[in-house]
Amino acid sequence: MTNIDNVLFDLLVHHNCVIIPEFGGFISKRVSSTIDYDRGVVIPPSKHVLFNKFLVANDGLLISSFVKLNKGSYEDVKSELARFVSEMDIKLSKGEEIVFKNIGTLTRSDSGIYSFIQDKSYNLLADAYGLKELEFVSSSDVEEKAPVILEKEEAPIILEKEEKPIIQKKEEAPVIIEKEKAVPKHRISRRKTIIRYAAAACLLPFAFYTLWIPFKSDFFSSGLISMNDFNPFYKKEVGTYHPIQQGPAESSEDYTVNRTESKSVEEIKPVEKVESDIKEIEIKENPKSVYNRYFIVGCFSVKQNADNYLSKLAADGFVPLLVDGGKLYRVSVGQVANKEEFNSLMASAKEKGYKGWTLKK
Repeated sequence: MTNIDNVLFDLLVHHNCVIIPEFGGFISKRVSSTIDYDRGVVIPPSKHVLFNKFLVANDGLLISSFVKLNKGSYEDVKSELARFVSEMDIKLSKGEEIVFKNIGTLTRSDSGIYSFIQDKSYNLLADAYGLKELEFVSSSDVEEKAPVILEKEEAPIILEKEEKPIIQKKEEAPVIIEKEKAVPKHRISRRKTIIRYAAAACLLPFAFYTLWIPFKSDFFSSGLISMNDFNPFYKKEVGTYHPIQQGPAESSEDYTVNRTESKSVEEIKPVEKVESDIKEIEIKENPKSVYNRYFIVGCFSVKQNADNYLSKLAADGFVPLLVDGGKLYRVSVGQVANKEEFNSLMASAKEKGYKGWTLKK
């Protein structure tokens, strides 16, 4: 095949692996510069090329290079390369060697072992392309010079010994190391005393409120706590109940307005006096219930507020009552006799928008 040696050479200069499809591949490795002291030569860096028979897959590098060079079609170059590979295989089977110009020589034994010898006269490394071996003077070329011997012996010249001057060493001044001033003991004790007083000042309020909150506030009975509970000078106001006396209903004439489609003028007719008995809500404190469950919907510290809430519950159709316990007035929606009535009462209260919790007595 024409120009295959030149194409392989150019590809190996710029690539580390070039594959001939269905035949094998050339692998190159960079070798650093070396010095041969015996020969007196500096060898430039180069590439060491090997042949691998297992690299047979077509990577397209060789064929595409031929297509660019010969300006032919891909299929034609591929078929021509296949014929070239079969010819090389026949030569190798006959024991002949294949010479790749400027690259090396390839042979194959009867047992199928390939042997490749690289042509060292050409450097395939692109960075060192064109560099040749640099010669220098080897170690074998260096001649040992013989010592020069003078025939005439001259009388030795005796020089008087010069006395060395006596140099007195200067005495070095002693190094005085200043000791660190020790901290007086009274300062240390004073610092510890201040730290102890500061710790006591921090722990004293904590110990005080540990005893104050359980005994002087209703935190454990009501489950609520406020900022006023931390003030020992705060006096909590206790609500008092003042019954509201209702006077007799004043008589007055009521009027109703009747509208009809036939009449355009509204007629005002007097309405007979209707005496209605105002039912007063009897508020019982601490009733004896049959079922020991209460659905609490409000807790108040002022009894007047609790009474107002009882009136609102009564207006919604409940029979509310106050449940004692602690310093708060607990408002329940009613008293029941068993569990079924309690569940029904609680469901009806929730339907009307009341939220609360269950108290067990």
